[in-house]
Amino acid sequence: MAVSQTINHEVVAYLSDVLGGIVPLSSPLDAGPIDDAALANELFTVLTSRTFCYLGRNKTECYRNDVVTMLRKRMSTGGALKFFYDIGPGYHATTRPGILPLTYDVGLSELLILSQINTLCRRIVELYPPGAHFFLVVDNLCGLRTNDIALDLTEGYVRKFRQLIDEMHISNRLGLIVESEEFDLEEYDRLLRDAKVEPPLDSDPSPQAIDNVARFLGRPITAAEAAERMHRYSRTGYVTNYLFDRLIKDVHMTQRATGATLGFRPFPGGDQRTQAGELVLCRNSKGRLCPLLLTSRNVDYYDCVRLEFSDVLPAPVAHVTFASSCPPSSPPS
Repeated sequence: MAVSQTINHEVVAYLSDVLGGIVPLSSPLDAGPIDDAALANELFTVLTSRTFCYLGRNKTECYRNDVVTMLRKRMSTGGALKFFYDIGPGYHATTRPGILPLTYDVGLSELLILSQINTLCRRIVELYPPGAHFFLVVDNLCGLRTNDIALDLTEGYVRKFRQLIDEMHISNRLGLIVESEEFDLEEYDRLLRDAKVEPPLDSDPSPQAIDNVARFLGRPITAAEAAERMHRYSRTGYVTNYLFDRLIKDVHMTQRATGATLGFRPFPGGDQRTQAGELVLCRNSKGRLCPLLLTSRNVDYYDCVRLEFSDVLPAPVAHVTFASSCPPSSPPS
């Protein structure tokens, strides 16, 4: 697909806006103990605003007491608030299982996550001067034991992401917590052997479930293998949650909310797990550039081209992808 100069200029302008909005902040300062329930509730309102959370007000209320309690506990120390945000196993799923590989690069997804976090940190500093410190959580032992993803590959992703954070000059407010660095694999495997989870279902997984497993494995699979991998994931997920629960004592967030974690958008308007595919740029119904998560379920609807802007993008980001709508003759399965 040929790309016009207009699209090139618009993509450069979009990326420049994103990068220009990632503003280095001063290192967190100790303000002394603060006990302010109203402020903690105001901070919760910011966290759950439409910019940062896809859940409506009514659906976020069930998180209020726990989150406000954790915020007040951290405020009582006078230090920076702490947030932990799950970003996946250290790689991106393929959009075409068996045709395109899994990817271990940082790209538009990671840039937008940094921008979103930086925006929140700036807002928090306005209300609470010590500000916030974010930790991005990479559960690569889970990826290893669920999908056989080698640690050297996911650790390569981690190195690139840390380089990106350093190049954006925000490492004083943002870091990565990596499962393989925090926990011993022998302990993980011991816990895995002892994990007590529900037995696998007798019925075959749905086509959607099979597709989801295939894209994270990187190849087509049978229903039987999908069921086995899903059962593995129920066990590894249990162990990973157990280990991180020992470590994480502050606000824990995920791209999709769970009963225990608050949903946090990876970018304004986003409500999906960006590791499930590739985040690309496309035009919306108004003709404006916007992010789109390209996955195995919608890739056939788009023509894609990679754009390299070495004079604009940070060194760890090799390219971004532009997608234009191109409906197939029949819907993808």
